[in-house]
Amino acid sequence: MRLRFLTTALLLIAAPAARAQTVEITPLVGYRIGGSLSTAAETGSSASVVEYEVKDSGSFGVHLGFGVADDGEIELLYSRQNTRLETDGLFTGEPLFDLTLETWQAGGNYLFGEEGSRLRPYIGVGLGVTRLLPGPAPLQDETRFCASFAGGLKVWLGRHLGLRLEVRGFLTVLESDSDSFCGTGEGCLIHLSGSDIDQGEFRAGLVLRF
Repeated sequence: MRLRFLTTALLLIAAPAARAQTVEITPLVGYRIGGSLSTAAETGSSASVVEYEVKDSGSFGVHLGFGVADDGEIELLYSRQNTRLETDGLFTGEPLFDLTLETWQAGGNYLFGEEGSRLRPYIGVGLGVTRLLPGPAPLQDETRFCASFAGGLKVWLGRHLGLRLEVRGFLTVLESDSDSFCGTGEGCLIHLSGSDIDQGEFRAGLVLRF
């Protein structure tokens, strides 16, 4: 799945990238918050909803951008969050297992201000997939569609070097009324009940422009 997605994304950007005037590589670090799973649990003849929380934690990633206009760019992005899934509690939650969210997307940004300005605010969007990688070895990885929406600021320190400050929201779409985190011959740990994973991330990075 990862190879198929990357191949498709590279084909989509091949034509405009060939005409691009600039290429930007931006390693990013951040802190991601939010995210929960709603599950249906049956006890005898009654049913209840149980909430599981994705623990807030640090994240990292990289963006590869191509300038296609004075006010527009397209980019590929990768982001990874190493976290834990835990039960929802008032003060503390009971950890269930380690969980990694690995996101691959293709998208673009619209930049405000004049080309060559030291400060360039922007808004952006990305579409792709998120891989859910549970820590216990018997559990299977899962791949789900995801989208992201961003607002940020680029601060240029020179012609080829700058800072990127960004707030990005991630939406990972899960199938309603389905099982998740299943193991071969082990059954499934969670039965989803119409739940998506909504998260926000504060991030910053160093932009290298060529």
